[in-house]
Amino acid sequence: MNYFRHKIFGYRTPRTFSSNDIDRVIDYDFKVVCEWLKYLSKNTQDSVRGKVIFELGPGPDLGIGLILLAMGAKKYIALDVHPLLEQTPNIFYSKLLDKIKMEFPDADINNLRDELSNCLSDKGERLRHMVDPSFSLLNIQDKVDIVFSQSAFEHFDDVPRVISELGSVLKAEGSLIALIDLKTHTRWIRDRDPLNIYRYSDWYYNTFKFKGSPNRLRSFEYVELILKNRWSDVKVEHIRTLDSEYVEKIKPSLSRRFRDLATNELSFLCVMLLGKR
Repeated sequence: MNYFRHKIFGYRTPRTFSSNDIDRVIDYDFKVVCEWLKYLSKNTQDSVRGKVIFELGPGPDLGIGLILLAMGAKKYIALDVHPLLEQTPNIFYSKLLDKIKMEFPDADINNLRDELSNCLSDKGERLRHMVDPSFSLLNIQDKVDIVFSQSAFEHFDDVPRVISELGSVLKAEGSLIALIDLKTHTRWIRDRDPLNIYRYSDWYYNTFKFKGSPNRLRSFEYVELILKNRWSDVKVEHIRTLDSEYVEKIKPSLSRRFRDLATNELSFLCVMLLGKR
């Protein structure tokens, strides 16, 4: 059903709530930034002030970029496969800038408003948004200090290429902070059977793959790929876990590739991937 829905309508719902739910979207953007900064500080004792930030898979609005610029980031660049910005109504940015002014009284709101206008007109300098169906990181023509990502890595079709290209655009000693959602994404299934996507053989699953469907890589595979590209440090923080009784119960129905529960760490639903060049 998902396969045919995406064939007909395309990829339109990167989040579980509508872009018209403005207060919720604003809260979400602030919470995402807060979580990233917590792990950035914990992993590197660093901040975003004066840094060039690169976000992979930003979704349907530029709220996170505006928040990071208000916090002192030098530049924010976002790359996505899908043109999703049109989903977000203009009133969202008006309310977001009001919230930013409350949270960061010293922020130059007029400058942020100008940066937003330029970005939406494809003239952005400090705030840039790029759409590329091939998702080539090498097109950004900037060396970046920090790469952030929120529930996007699990959707990448070619993770080895993405990680290899990260090594080309990230400065020496640059950092990666990426939240990866490892569970089933289909809305009417994920809460009742969060490991549903791991029940199918590779042949069957790949037959019904669509652009944006989960790639089914587990956390240890991300770590292996990063280490293979000679990063100096990589680790995984576990954010959300599953009930062990459920995991053991469905083990016999999992595809053979995923039945080694210890290696695949199937009890982990969501992880934060932390890397350093």
